[in-house]
Amino acid sequence: MISRRAFLASGAAVLAVSLAAEAQLPDRVRRLGLLLRYVQSDPQAQARVNAFTAALQERGWTLQNVQFEFRYTEGKPDRLSAFATDLVQRNVDVILTAGTESTDAARKATQTIPIVMAAVGDPIAAGFIASLAHPGANVTGASLLATELTAKRLQLLKDVLPTLTRLTVLWSAGNASVVQKRKQIEVAAPQLGVQLHLLELRVPDDLDKGFESAVRFGAHAVMTTEDAIQITHRARVVELGKRHRMPVASEFGEFAQAGALMSFGPNILDQFREAATYVDRLFKGAKPDDLPVGQATRFELMINMKTAKALGVTIPPSLLLRADQVIE
Repeated sequence: MISRRAFLASGAAVLAVSLAAEAQLPDRVRRLGLLLRYVQSDPQAQARVNAFTAALQERGWTLQNVQFEFRYTEGKPDRLSAFATDLVQRNVDVILTAGTESTDAARKATQTIPIVMAAVGDPIAAGFIASLAHPGANVTGASLLATELTAKRLQLLKDVLPTLTRLTVLWSAGNASVVQKRKQIEVAAPQLGVQLHLLELRVPDDLDKGFESAVRFGAHAVMTTEDAIQITHRARVVELGKRHRMPVASEFGEFAQAGALMSFGPNILDQFREAATYVDRLFKGAKPDDLPVGQATRFELMINMKTAKALGVTIPPSLLLRADQVIE
């Protein structure tokens, strides 16, 4: 359970709650399960949780009227199923999930408890919802639209590396959104004159062996697809890329912050802020099928110039002008 100090710190800027908002809140304490595929000490995980709890506080939900049940996988995705079952047995009112894998685990554990997803690439392809407008069943929340941006991400990498002809793609067959991203890359790559080396990750140890196979393939760069292994071990992914002088291109900004050459994708913190609005409405009696799934609207291009210089990569001035953040 989250400590009082951690919760209050996450929403220090929004502690004041209007009397009107408080009047709308139900009297009984709500129970919220959080099924998170993160390492709790990871600063990026903390930032996501803090964005969510701060937004929830803005709507009047505090430790006085919400009981939090946190479940972190600590880098072990195989814990998701047991954690999801535990939350169901504890009869929580709502389950918040982060990413495709945790949403899948929650959905398999319950068809009745409302599930609010955040940071899911393609919830329709994953089978979580029937449509964005009418989710159906017990799942709603925010979608990244990440699979639709995969081809754009590859084009941006090609703009930075015009001679790119061989690309290693990290992916996972167990993540439905990642599978869709892989398919998008397979369609886009031939049009850009790029041959693919598809490297499936099953366990973290596959990273070292995988980069060795990428070297044998002659890869000029590596593209991530943001499954649990890649996110948890992003520092390792970046380190291996630098060691083998292979620029890494990613979707999430936290990869660029960790040292990847570039990233392009939705703002993740926005997803967790939006998830709070869904939890708020469900706590107040709304049904999941009555809440259309939200779509990401803010997309950010980040470029790590420190990494570019270390790898001898020249970033086109036009791309630097387009960047939302340049890391020096």
